[in-house]
Amino acid sequence: MIYSKWNVLVRYGEISLKGPRSRHRMENKLIDNIQDAISSLGHRLRIFSSHGRIWICCVDSEDIALKIAERSAYVMGIVSVSPSYLIKFENLEDLSLKARDFFRDRVRDKKFAVRVHRVGTHSFTSKDVEKIVGRLLLESGGGRVDLENPEYIAFIEIRDSSAYLFDKIIKGPGGLPIGVEGRVLALISGGIDSPVAAWYAMKRGCEVHMVLFNIGGDEHVRGGVMVAKALVDRWAYGYRPKMYIVDIRPIISRIALYAPEEYMVILLRRYMSRLAEYLARKIDALAIVTGESLGQVASQTLSNIYVIEEAVTIPILRPLIGFDKDEIVRMARFIGTYEYSIKVPEFCPIGARVTTTRAILDKVKEIENRIGVSDTEIEELISNATEIDLKSFSMDFKDISGHSISCKG
Repeated sequence: MIYSKWNVLVRYGEISLKGPRSRHRMENKLIDNIQDAISSLGHRLRIFSSHGRIWICCVDSEDIALKIAERSAYVMGIVSVSPSYLIKFENLEDLSLKARDFFRDRVRDKKFAVRVHRVGTHSFTSKDVEKIVGRLLLESGGGRVDLENPEYIAFIEIRDSSAYLFDKIIKGPGGLPIGVEGRVLALISGGIDSPVAAWYAMKRGCEVHMVLFNIGGDEHVRGGVMVAKALVDRWAYGYRPKMYIVDIRPIISRIALYAPEEYMVILLRRYMSRLAEYLARKIDALAIVTGESLGQVASQTLSNIYVIEEAVTIPILRPLIGFDKDEIVRMARFIGTYEYSIKVPEFCPIGARVTTTRAILDKVKEIENRIGVSDTEIEELISNATEIDLKSFSMDFKDISGHSISCKG
């Protein structure tokens, strides 16, 4: 009896360039993350790697394989996926006839091409398979062969005495599996930029947790959490992303009291960075991630970025540093956070109408001495932070002011 089942073929890219130990570690992490992704569909299947591919095995129908493939395509580290039909074959004729039986209804009256990839030792070449299967499909009702502009492509991936037949390639994000590069803390405002920055950190293998600085009360918190949830529900697999909500309105009041208007935003960014550093060290994160883009707004000039970063010793990663706004918006639409971000009102936390583009570090430190926020106060604000598990996120929580906020996902 010939064994046949539907599988999902998973392709990765960058992992294959790593040394043997790193590659093995990253393949295993990618498999774990894929398992986490498909478990949300109610499946726990055998997943294994072989010759530069990962295989999700096995399901009883193409529809189920397609759903698993579509979900897997959101796993960082995956270049593309294909629902594929596994067959065993004895020789070239046997392979060609089985491929014909699988593809013939799919190519009927269409311009088509046959593409073959082969691994292993065989008495035939990939071109042999392409020519024979192409001829059989023409005889079975295919329109005509068109290698340049086909309406339909019949793909055959041959592995020793097995072959995988498929006609769909679903693109993934590429990059590295989440978790292989450690943990970071992303500053999330609810706006367009910061979730895109967090997404890029995920793509580079980081386990991203998030902090939202409450500057606008319940409405700001509610909007920011929903943006974060939209991001992690689609893209974060292999860990439990947390969001920490820190009420910094007491600091804002003191900045407004003691700081010149043009320095208010710079000072606020420095305090946010200090708070984020303290929280990052508390949760064993190795870096902070922000959505800053060089020169996009006054606080993000090179001079001001230097002054803001001087407040901390932990690395600050800025994945969007060279992006313009149109590029960031395009990525926000792609990752699925844009429609949530545009619903979050833009809060002006201090009311500053102007921000200097060239803050002077000595002057900033002098103002900070007058404001007088101590390390003890920083620690207390972090200790009072609200923690949310973004994956489960079907709970009521309270913000620092004590108002109940209903979050049902």
